[in-house]
Amino acid sequence: MNENPESLNALSEMIALSSYGNTKNLIITAVDLGGPIDPAAMILATKRTGTTYPQFASTLKEIRQSAKHRLVWERHPDLEVPTIVTELKSSDAGGLLENFLLHLSPRLDRNWNLFEEVPAEVHLVRVSENHYILAPVIHHAVADGGTASEFGRELLANYHEIITGERPHWACEPHPLSSTKKRMVEAKKASLRDYIQEAREAVTHAMEKPILLKGEGTPGDTRQFHVKRLLSEEDSLRIIGGSFKRGISPVDLFAACTNLAIDGWNGARDVPPGLLTTSVSVNMRGRFRGFEGGNTSGLIFFRSAPEDRRDLRTYARSIAVRRIRHFRNQMDLTFFQNVSRMTGVLNLFPFKARQRAVHFLMNTHQFSAAVTFLGVIWPVFKNGKLSMESSPTEMGGISIDEVHGIGYKLLSNTRILLIAYIFRNRLNLMLAASASLFTREEAESFTDLILANLMQNALEAEAGEGQTRPAVGNGMA
Repeated sequence: MNENPESLNALSEMIALSSYGNTKNLIITAVDLGGPIDPAAMILATKRTGTTYPQFASTLKEIRQSAKHRLVWERHPDLEVPTIVTELKSSDAGGLLENFLLHLSPRLDRNWNLFEEVPAEVHLVRVSENHYILAPVIHHAVADGGTASEFGRELLANYHEIITGERPHWACEPHPLSSTKKRMVEAKKASLRDYIQEAREAVTHAMEKPILLKGEGTPGDTRQFHVKRLLSEEDSLRIIGGSFKRGISPVDLFAACTNLAIDGWNGARDVPPGLLTTSVSVNMRGRFRGFEGGNTSGLIFFRSAPEDRRDLRTYARSIAVRRIRHFRNQMDLTFFQNVSRMTGVLNLFPFKARQRAVHFLMNTHQFSAAVTFLGVIWPVFKNGKLSMESSPTEMGGISIDEVHGIGYKLLSNTRILLIAYIFRNRLNLMLAASASLFTREEAESFTDLILANLMQNALEAEAGEGQTRPAVGNGMA
């Protein structure tokens, strides 16, 4: 938990400034539940869980501090995280997940004014008899994916305790938000010359026009299509294990496979390969001092030319090397560092002026795709080792069937967002595609292209091939 829950770090403040109207950044941890649900007990569980996360029951307030304007979370004794109970209307269009998001769209797409509303809400949606979806919706300004997931797990534990009178056994196990130890580094102090150089580079990057996917979507359509692929335990192990065999992390592999899928997709439509810009999420917890709190999702942007993407193995390793170099050399090229400095300058202006500037900058910077790997959903430590054994399977007589990690309009100008995570040893791929870019059928096909590249890497790693081959559908010599 954040030691000072009232303060917003630079990234959280930037996200809060960029979010208004239909532009927002939301994290949804939707849980499929089977069995009879007591809505009153769930409402009580939400109230109880909200007391552990004071930011979630707060509103924004602007203060002046040392001649600068800052945003802080302000507590209100009469405010709490709301629980909204509804019933899902049957629909033949799309799958359950798509219908669920369509059902929530009036709430998700509203003008979420964080100065008047709390940044979190819990939805309990009845799908059918003894089938519910429980969905905490958390604004990215107040939490990252790990914190949002932790909130959902604690909510289920409190519901179990209310129904049975006992704390569930899986709630007693340590729940690590991050199981990876990282080296703490100090951010470099920048001179005026550094500021000018970085501002010049930022403008140059914003003016670059990376290659985007060619699809049959409807221009101006603000909807998102969400496509999920749930892999078997065997294939999940092959993909994740194959990445480590080749000396790359899963997030590097997912980024490489997504970009090669872009090349293959566009190549089949006579669009020549060009510059690709990809944002990769990294957990900044423990990396930089002063960057702790509810939101620790840092971003690194990678640019690649066609010659960089000749084959999957080499390309994925190059992403891994560059990502590690960002931290090892303490390079100030991470999104967090740029955001911190931009926020420092903009803090001289009041909220409305900053909001207009940030909204413009965030929507000017285009990139081809965004990739994030949430890691393991609800991991536990046993005897110092990561274990899946205590991942919740039931609570209060209700089965916990699946968890969907959903990023809703994360990074407002993102047209393609791939979220990957592991739940109960099975790899989940979730593609969020803008309807302004793709039709639903195209989103399905593009997801399968990414999956084909992942499986190819796994097969090559198993075979121990010394030579690399072009990725599936790469269309490159």
